[in-house]
Amino acid sequence: MLTLTRFAYGSEATLGRLRVGDRTFYTVERPWLGNKPFESCIPEGVYLCDSYSSAKYPNVWELQEVPGRSKILIHTANYASDVQGCIGIGSAQAPGGWWVIQSRKAMQELRDMLPPEFELNVTHFIPEYP
Repeated sequence: MLTLTRFAYGSEATLGRLRVGDRTFYTVERPWLGNKPFESCIPEGVYLCDSYSSAKYPNVWELQEVPGRSKILIHTANYASDVQGCIGIGSAQAPGGWWVIQSRKAMQELRDMLPPEFELNVTHFIPEYP
C-alpha cells in the first residue's frame, strides 16, 4: 500500500507527499471544500487505484469508490487549478509556493515504478510531540 500524506491545507491548494520505495513525489490538489465535486480534494481514506487511459489522460490511475465522486485520477498537474478533484503529481514542491514542479517527469517515473493496480492511503501529517 502506498501512502499520500497531506502536509499543507491552504485556501488555494492542498499539498502532500507520496512515497514510492525510496523515492518521494509531491502532490497538489484542490483545497478541502467538504468533498464538493470539481472544487474540493477528496476525503482521506484508503482507495483502490486502477490503471486508466483516455485521450486527455493516457496511462494514469483512477481512484475507485471515492464517496460522492467519480473519475478521480492521479495525473500530471503543476497547480491546483490544473485538477478538478484529482491528484496532480510532481517531482518537487515549488520553493515557497503552493504548487509542484516537473510533473511530466514525475508521472513518467510513476509509470515505470507502479503496477496497474494498487492501494493508496490518503492521510494527513500528524506532528510528533515529546
